Amino acid sequence: MNHSRRPLALLGRLLLTVSLVVLTAPLLGANEQPLKLNGSGASFPAPLYLRWFRDYYLAHPQVKADYQSTSTSGGVKDLIAGRVDFAGSDLPLTEEQAGQVSGGMLQVPLAAGGIVAIYNVDGVSELRLSRQALVGIFSGTVTRWNDPAIAATNADATLPDMPIIVVARADSSGTSYKFSRYLSALSQDFAEAVGTSMGPSWPKALKARGGLVRGRGNSGVAATVRAIPGSIGYVEYAFGFLPGISMAALENRAGKLVDPDTAGFEAGLQSVIVNHSVRNATDPVGEEAYPIVAISWLVLRRAYDDPAKLTTLKDVIGFAMGPGQAVTEPLGYIRFPPLLTTYVQEQLKQP
Repeated sequence: MNHSRRPLALLGRLLLTVSLVVLTAPLLGANEQPLKLNGSGASFPAPLYLRWFRDYYLAHPQVKADYQSTSTSGGVKDLIAGRVDFAGSDLPLTEEQAGQVSGGMLQVPLAAGGIVAIYNVDGVSELRLSRQALVGIFSGTVTRWNDPAIAATNADATLPDMPIIVVARADSSGTSYKFSRYLSALSQDFAEAVGTSMGPSWPKALKARGGLVRGRGNSGVAATVRAIPGSIGYVEYAFGFLPGISMAALENRAGKLVDPDTAGFEAGLQSVIVNHSVRNATDPVGEEAYPIVAISWLVLRRAYDDPAKLTTLKDVIGFAMGPGQAVTEPLGYIRFPPLLTTYVQEQLKQP
């Protein structure tokens, strides 16, 4: 699907691949020290966190927040080791991980978006992929762009006879976990050969023909796809807007080909909330639902040496669930419905 490009501001934020840092606070009173909050973790929600931190800073210049966009596993390790005050994680922490967080742990869903298939195929502005084709591409059994499995849903496109290059994550990531979990739900063969993992071991068939390359972070995958003709990869929707790449429509559980857009994402998230759980968004039901919806979590401690950190972090989250929701869709994320914002707010009230 060839989407209209967002303003240059969107492209600018995609270049912030290593550190998302809120602007330094203006000169404070001589005896007033800024409160510093340090976080790291998933790249999936990073652009949204950057905007929320910036907007919160404008109203609270005494708060300085820093978020290092590393990976889900990196953020969790940093939190457990005491190197950061909070972590971004595309997966809720396990009981074992939670038990290792000093001061106790509180985690809330804070960002949601769609995981999209991005591609770079000259002359193909709109691509539609069935479940069979998508699994085949990432299993290494569909090897060329004019394969019948792809042609079946793209009768109006001129598909080139060229090899498919798969671009996967080089780092351990929640995006990889959710994408491989989805493919495993579609195919028992894929589930047995690759399975669900933050760092999937992709099929030997891909590696053997030189059909697998890697990029670090969502932004790295997007940049790599843009650089390699004939490539396809998976990223969070907000990272799919670089020039030279497009996003494919995907077949959902109801057999409908759904474009990656706000309507499809909202239908998918609503389906997850009503029919499943925010912890399990594998394959939403509903004719209008986009099939790969991802939820990202913010993890903080229940107690800090400086109590002001907990109070401020809860206030930042409250801001995100309130006025902060206005910027979710413009940045490529899904606006939380009232049922989910209420859930987050109730979690923050827990002692």
